[in-house]
Amino acid sequence: MNYIQTKVVITGGTGMVGNCIKTEINKDLNSNRIQYEFLSSKDVDLSNREAVLNYFKNKKYDYIIHLAANVGGLYKNMNGNAEIFSSNIKINENVLEACLKNDIGRGIFCLSSCIYPSKPSKFPMDETMIHEGPPHPSNEGYAYSKRMLEMQCRQYNEKYDTSFICVVPVNLYGPYDNFNLKDGHLLPMLMHRFHITRKYDEIVAYGTGKPLRQFLYAPDFAKIILRILFDTNVQGENIICCNNDEFTITTVVHNILDVMTMDKKNLKWLTEKADGCMKKTVSNKKLLTLYPDMKFTNFDDGLKETYDWFLNNYNNIRK
Repeated sequence: MNYIQTKVVITGGTGMVGNCIKTEINKDLNSNRIQYEFLSSKDVDLSNREAVLNYFKNKKYDYIIHLAANVGGLYKNMNGNAEIFSSNIKINENVLEACLKNDIGRGIFCLSSCIYPSKPSKFPMDETMIHEGPPHPSNEGYAYSKRMLEMQCRQYNEKYDTSFICVVPVNLYGPYDNFNLKDGHLLPMLMHRFHITRKYDEIVAYGTGKPLRQFLYAPDFAKIILRILFDTNVQGENIICCNNDEFTITTVVHNILDVMTMDKKNLKWLTEKADGCMKKTVSNKKLLTLYPDMKFTNFDDGLKETYDWFLNNYNNIRK
């Protein structure tokens, strides 16, 4: 029997979440009914409007998962707010215009919990509070560009009857992550730094260790994205994606060291380094109302799987 094949385009498809989606769909026995195209910067420069519109023309995509962004860890954000804002605005404008011109009426657009206000009226924050107040100044370029993406999706949904869904993950980690020592996110950057200095018995962490953070294993996020994308009960709206766990940075560092079997006695905190936002707790109430059977990977198990992947792929990781 022949099936009409559904086509899904994934921007940023060669990054961590894109690769986790690829791994997940390879487990699906019905995935041959859906054609996935994973775009990278080598395929098209998403900040170039003409290139984007030309690339999407006549592709006949049915759905989009928009993951591509200029993004990094705390120190990249602090040093590049202007550039990060500008490039993400261009990327998002171009992708949305391409969707409209090519009849892509449904998709997932990825935000981040770091775009929430640094001084909210309450914790945990929910989906209605994204624009309640200014974000933390350390990442305002990225935060405001993602806030504008949320606003743009909302306006498209209202004017053009699209169903663009904004998912809001907390700190992601897992296989295929960016372990770059300068621009990577917190957890993979720490793991890489500790790995390099292991032979010197030197363990350095930045800040006071007091900030609170939530983490989500990227393969779990990939499952959530695919579940929402094809769930017709979910229309254009925002959905926070997180589990029930929250840790201090101190606890996170200790758990990483345990997984890496390194002695915590050698740990030194450089307290003069910036902490970033001290707390940005968000709620998963809406997600679990939609999917009460949702299962999440235990943090220690996720750390171990991430470190195993890091070791097995060390020669090819983003350093």
